[in-house]
Amino acid sequence: MCGIAGCVAPPGARPDPDRLRAAAAALAHRGPDDQGIEVRGNVGLVHRRLAIVDPTPAGHAPMASTSGDWLLTYNGEVFNHVALRAALGPRDWRGGSDTESVLAALEAWGEDALARFNGLFALAALDRSRGRLLLARDRFGVKPLYLARHEGTLWFASEMRALLAAGVPPRLRRSALEHAARIGWVNGAATQLEGVEEILPGRLAWVDLASGAVDERSYYEPVDMVDAERALALATVTRERARDALEEALRTSVRRRLMSDVPVGVMCSGGIDSSLITLCVRDEQPGITAFNASIVDQPDMDEGAWAERVTNHLGIELATIRLDANAFRGALVTAVAHNEHPLVHPGSVPMTLIAALARARGVKVLLSGEGADELFGGYDWLHTRAVRAFGKPHPASRVIRIARAGARRMLRRPGPPSGGRLRGPMACACAFEDAVEQRALRAYGHHRAARRNVEAGLAADLSLHLPSLLHRQDRCTMIHSVETRVPFLDPDLVALALNLPLEHRVLPERKGILRDICRHRLPLGIAERPKVGFSFDTARYIEPAAEPGFLADGYLRDALAVPRNEWPAWLARANPLCAWTTEIWCRLTLDGQDVAGVERELWKVH
Repeated sequence: MCGIAGCVAPPGARPDPDRLRAAAAALAHRGPDDQGIEVRGNVGLVHRRLAIVDPTPAGHAPMASTSGDWLLTYNGEVFNHVALRAALGPRDWRGGSDTESVLAALEAWGEDALARFNGLFALAALDRSRGRLLLARDRFGVKPLYLARHEGTLWFASEMRALLAAGVPPRLRRSALEHAARIGWVNGAATQLEGVEEILPGRLAWVDLASGAVDERSYYEPVDMVDAERALALATVTRERARDALEEALRTSVRRRLMSDVPVGVMCSGGIDSSLITLCVRDEQPGITAFNASIVDQPDMDEGAWAERVTNHLGIELATIRLDANAFRGALVTAVAHNEHPLVHPGSVPMTLIAALARARGVKVLLSGEGADELFGGYDWLHTRAVRAFGKPHPASRVIRIARAGARRMLRRPGPPSGGRLRGPMACACAFEDAVEQRALRAYGHHRAARRNVEAGLAADLSLHLPSLLHRQDRCTMIHSVETRVPFLDPDLVALALNLPLEHRVLPERKGILRDICRHRLPLGIAERPKVGFSFDTARYIEPAAEPGFLADGYLRDALAVPRNEWPAWLARANPLCAWTTEIWCRLTLDGQDVAGVERELWKVH
């Protein structure tokens, strides 16, 4: 797991080495173990290495193929790289890194190699013989990759901060910032910075070195895994057999994701998803350490006791960070700086602290339970639809929570600002979401309407809701040079889940079949737990200690061009955590302040 960057300069020009070095320095936290910069003609490639598989110098990058025709900078892990080596046939390997396996696969199979990779990655591969550069991102976007053009040069990097360090100006894209400030996330390729775009999950782009033209296309869509024949066959399987098949797929995925030559840990909140991952990890590596956060001053939202119950049952160590108001405030600005987006998830801050603790304990890799909610109906808004589709009554005690979740869901589609038409990336985001949802509906066209709508909603959330969670996870753990792996997003497991009968996935309660596994393998009560998901009250931490003028008279109002008399109403409509952290983002990114300077302006007492 690393950080990458680079550029394609105009024909006849050479990349500026100082700018390449600046981009590398901006990514130092992603790869503290090694650094490499290579220039070939008008292409520059940057690599910051976090050494996990074959941490010897044999894994140094950028890495050139034996023939010299290919040069690769690569961020991630491909867990089936040993199988790829077998498929490639005998050759003289210089070491055991998956970087070398990926390079050889690209040289042998070109872009077709991407579909063979089982892992998480972002890469830039120079095909010198054909005069082109391949940029690609893993199926679900676990690893990030951004593009920007500046002064005739195409730049790319794992983080926007590296683009800015290389000289790309931080020009505000106002409509995207407004969307992000209110909602926390903009679906699609647009970012809050004009001219900076994200390569979307499951996509590749060829850059022509002579013209600079970019040919981008998809090589993977989750809904393409929906198979009417497989779904029909699975519909005849008993729930018990389906449960066993899913458990085996999860165990296989975990086994793959334990590939490492450095210590591995697991994040365990005591919830269904992370507890199942912890179980599978323990069975493969009994001495594993689990990490969690205990919210000590909001006991109603604290999951610490559940994590203890799981780890005590499994006989493994639990390492806990204690989150309170002071700990939250101390990490908030740094979390925003590295997320490069407003924070919509309260769990972003404790996740950074968990990563810090893991790194202090010598752990470079963590496994997490992200992805299960999207696959198995873990969110109220879809489970409600599922219950209605099957004519099941819904417990009255949950109606309020469902209404709130539905309201959050609707925020993804905000109305036009000031009653006008949707602008720029907001319109593009809605068009992107519409396209995703329509593809999902077509994929499940073999089912009746009520069932199809729920299944399509689950599948669409893999492209619409999950990316924000994966973004948060990558940024919050890579602050401290910790890689996070997501077993629920193994392509084989995803394909199985998307074809399971809906009844197994979401009934008689959310994540029904995962709860079945819990009842067989974990302590009493875990399977019946409601979802919490770090949903604590951040306003209690921020507002009493923040300078009143920080948000009321800061940069955000001017950036959004909101009249002063309308600002209180705008803030009342916004997600409070998003609003505060968007103001922080403006000061860090647009005004160029450092973390310490923003903290001095934000908090009353330092």
